[in-house]
Amino acid sequence: MRGSISSGSASITKRFLLYKHRLHIPNPVTPPSSRLCGSRAFSNHRDTLRSDLHNLHLNEALDLFARMSHSRPLPSLGDFTRLLTAIAAMEDEEERYDVVVSLLDQMRRIGVSPLLYTCNIVINSLCQSSRTYYTAFAFLGKMLKLGFEPDVFTFTSLLGGLCNRNRVDDAVALFVKMVEIGCRPNVVTYTTLIHCLCKNRHVDHAVELFNQMERDGVRANVVTYNSLVKCLCDCGRWGHAALLLRDMMERRRISPNVITFSALIDAFVKAGKVLDAVELYDLMKEMSIEPNVFTYNSLINGFCKHGHLEEAMRMLYWMERKGCVPDIVTYTTLIHGFCKSKRVDDGVRLFNEMSLKGLAANTVTYTVFIQGYCLVGKPDVAQEVTYNVLLDGLCYNGKVEKALMIFEYMRKREMDVSIVTYTIVIQGMCKVGKVEDAFDLFCSLFSKGMKPTVVTYTTMITRFCRRGLIHEADALFRKMKQDGFLPNERVS
Repeated sequence: MRGSISSGSASITKRFLLYKHRLHIPNPVTPPSSRLCGSRAFSNHRDTLRSDLHNLHLNEALDLFARMSHSRPLPSLGDFTRLLTAIAAMEDEEERYDVVVSLLDQMRRIGVSPLLYTCNIVINSLCQSSRTYYTAFAFLGKMLKLGFEPDVFTFTSLLGGLCNRNRVDDAVALFVKMVEIGCRPNVVTYTTLIHCLCKNRHVDHAVELFNQMERDGVRANVVTYNSLVKCLCDCGRWGHAALLLRDMMERRRISPNVITFSALIDAFVKAGKVLDAVELYDLMKEMSIEPNVFTYNSLINGFCKHGHLEEAMRMLYWMERKGCVPDIVTYTTLIHGFCKSKRVDDGVRLFNEMSLKGLAANTVTYTVFIQGYCLVGKPDVAQEVTYNVLLDGLCYNGKVEKALMIFEYMRKREMDVSIVTYTIVIQGMCKVGKVEDAFDLFCSLFSKGMKPTVVTYTTMITRFCRRGLIHEADALFRKMKQDGFLPNERVS
């Protein structure tokens, strides 16, 4: 089994290797002074384990493990397990799961035998890691040889690993095997499999498993209901989803959250039932559940679809008052609504507002404008926007040389090239490292009588900072403020 562990940890991080030399087993005979020193160090370890674990970085955790390994007497299994648990919970460290597996191997080498709880931490780490997942079942075999009986946590971790990789048939087979050997699934086990079935559109099987869960006396939670409600809504079965919400609130006394309501509101909007969506929104407010940007976007989309543009704008202003920041979807939905109603100028006003806030248009936004200008009989303007869509697509895919050729063609044809076009090209050039050329183009804007937008400024400031050109970035930042732009989150 040691081979399995080492094969799963072959790509262990460089940081771990830097500390690995400290993890050798000390000599059996240790001088008294060393024993005293080790005992004092051990008390410090305990202080850290009791109070400072949540503040540890991975390097510090590895250093702590090394010092614990050299302490005499050795710290308890519980102390080592607490440290492994803390490392496994370090969300900012991509390699944390590989580290946990390697550290368990080191524990065994220095004579610290694991318990089932410790093994479960390793199983979970193996299942979460994309590199070591397949060794999780090999490690399970090792656990069985050591006399450990897998429990519900063991099976739920393995099930989660299968579900994360959309191996639905294998996950269902493991669930059945788990029940057959007498291991009772808990709410996390059921919810994990229900979510997997929902994600892969096996909605009837998910509902069947939900009903089995109820028969087995396992109480569903809000996460379970959210998976089912969203899946039913995505499949167009909003009526069934609404009944499930009622069951959740009235019979089960489980409070829905913003995810539950947002899924249903979006489903009602797509079904053309905007009034029902608004009723749900009002119910959210009554229950003091704050809508998120997805909730507001769904409602704005519903109002725009039915031509209630003033209601949509009121919703935009309301979401901003409530501290919910509109995104590119919010503005593109509103622009589409105005363009569809032949109010393209209002759409342009929104576009300018969006740009001032540092939001960059995407292909959908430009396509909406093309349709709008064609509707109002302005094909020349639509043509310019079409070029912007093409330039944006080329720059996004790193084909900046082709984008520059089209840009030069536009200028030679004396087409009306706007600041939007220039910004797209400047962003593309920065993306492929042509920062100096991008800045030359940026500087040329002023001689042409054009004013950069906050997006244009932010693009250059960000690239200067990444190049370490702090003086240049600061000068441009001050120039941006002189031009009357408020810095957005990216540059403030």
